[in-house]
This record gives sequence, C-alpha cells and structure tokens, in this order.
Amino acid sequence: MRPAALSPSIQVHGPRWASACYVALRISGWLATCAGLVAGLWVLFFVLLGEFTFAGFVLHLDNFAARYVAAEPERRAAFETQFWIASGLLFLMVGVLRRHGLADLASQAKETADGQV
Repeated sequence: MRPAALSPSIQVHGPRWASACYVALRISGWLATCAGLVAGLWVLFFVLLGEFTFAGFVLHLDNFAARYVAAEPERRAAFETQFWIASGLLFLMVGVLRRHGLADLASQAKETADGQV
C-alpha cells in the first residue's frame, strides 16, 4: 500500500507556506512579549509609587481609578491619549531592546536533510 501523493500545488508551495507561518508566529510572539513587558512596566510604575508594598500599590490604583471615573469626558480623552502615547513610547523602547529576537529572521540558514546548516 502506497501513501497518497500530495497534489503538485502543495508540494511546490509547501516550504514557502511553512516559512511564512514560521515568520508570522515568530513576529506575533515577539509582539505579544513586547506588549506583555509594557503592561509589566505599568504595574512596576504603580508598585514604585506604592513604595514597593502591596497596600501602597492597591491604594495608588484605587486613587487612580477613582479620579479617572470622576473626570469629565474631555479630561478622560486627554488622559487616554497621553496613556497610549506613553505606552507606544514604552513599546518602542522595549522593541529596540528586544530587536535581537527578530534579527535571525532576515538571515535564515537552510538546513540539509541531516540537520546540518
């Protein structure tokens, strides 16, 4: 019994499709990690404001949330703009520090069948 042969279109485009999936997964993982680090930096900021105590951290978050909810819509919009600009700058800084994670995507070495480069 012989295994069924793949159609010619799958055989021709298979490695290209696999490379595209690999690159997409690497980039999405890099982006998700950078976004997680930015969120962690915001948490670290509030921990720093709370003098590295849990009670201080929670009190500062409560104060921040109470002021945000009580603010006028114009002030909320201004704050959201400032928040997204600051988050974008943090993302750029984290991305520059993590650029080595994407450096090997441009120079992918092809392996031979026995695993040697």
